[in-house]
Amino acid sequence: MYEFLGLHSGYTLADANHIIVILIIIVIVLIVMGGYSIHYNRIISQRNEQLRRILTALDDYRAIVGNEVQSLDEQEEVLKNKLSKPKKVKVVPKDEDQSFFVKMDARVNKERPFTDPDFDHDALVQFMGVSHETFCKLVPRYSDPDRTLDYINSLRAEYAAKILMEHSDYSTDDIASKCGFKNTAALNSAFKFSFGITPTDFLSGMSQMFKKKDSIL
Repeated sequence: MYEFLGLHSGYTLADANHIIVILIIIVIVLIVMGGYSIHYNRIISQRNEQLRRILTALDDYRAIVGNEVQSLDEQEEVLKNKLSKPKKVKVVPKDEDQSFFVKMDARVNKERPFTDPDFDHDALVQFMGVSHETFCKLVPRYSDPDRTLDYINSLRAEYAAKILMEHSDYSTDDIASKCGFKNTAALNSAFKFSFGITPTDFLSGMSQMFKKKDSIL
């Protein structure tokens, strides 16, 4: 072994031992990195499977409740009645604000107006056919345009995840364009904020999951 390492060319025994130690360290590092990569891919794959189930369940929920909530006219009437009553005898109809949000969420996800890059707070208010004042009272958490944009971007990220599940050959530029993001950086930021991973990691995990299913079949 020592001749292989070059002792015949002037290397000392100490030099050879030093080289052996370095090689051993390199092998250990490679093994650790390989083990971490396998573990990381397994975690990503499991997370993607959970995410797929959550998105499917969320779509089912929206389909069920989207048509059962009050109409916008009923919502505005409820709001007027609520505001006309003294605070001491405040009687709030059950989940009226949440009902409006559910209707909005279901409709926006069904019609996907957010695929327009210019779809923002004002566009959402107009899309729902209510005044800004009514919108802010029914959905007070989105009275701030920046928070509304966070919500819209989360819907875009959700749509991006669904597209990635069905079209793994799409590039991130394609996904960003189809989902209403103005650029890939905005897609990556919103996707990681919503799901904790980048679209690239998500796609890699999906590939691993499909390979696993194919091997089982």
